[in-house]
Amino acid sequence: MLCEKCHKREVMVKFTQVIGSEKKTVNLCKQCAEEQGLNNPLLDISKVFGKIIVAILSDHLATKSAQEIVETKDNVCELCGLSWADFEKTGRLGCPHCYDVHIDHLNHLLRRLHGNNRHIGKLSRQVDDRQESLDSLKKKLERAIKTEDYETAAELRDSIRLIEHKQGTSSS
Repeated sequence: MLCEKCHKREVMVKFTQVIGSEKKTVNLCKQCAEEQGLNNPLLDISKVFGKIIVAILSDHLATKSAQEIVETKDNVCELCGLSWADFEKTGRLGCPHCYDVHIDHLNHLLRRLHGNNRHIGKLSRQVDDRQESLDSLKKKLERAIKTEDYETAAELRDSIRLIEHKQGTSSS
């Protein structure tokens, strides 16, 4: 099928436009479609894949650099004599001082295993969520007082007191 605009080249783009209940389809060649500003949305896919590959390679290089650190520095605990290679074999540190000696490797290992090298845990998240909720209620209370919506303010005050009582803090 030939392009509906130039009538010279093969159709590469089928463009359908719907306005209200009217549907209009236009068949264009690549050149005419580009002139009309109709670009292929998949043209930038190489950039997206490139970013993904860069991310994978940077993670690989970080792993490689961590391995190089292990190979170049023979970190050995002065107290118990445990090296990082020994830890990799046994999966156990020898003493509390090992945490300080092998901190870089442990951080890298924890990041790879858990996605983070800092423990947050469920309880901590719940406390954070409760605190955010409490802060939000206090802001709403302030707004209700400013707008003189005393009924809503009283309900908010009671909700705040209930949450604070559950948390074991009593602030008014």
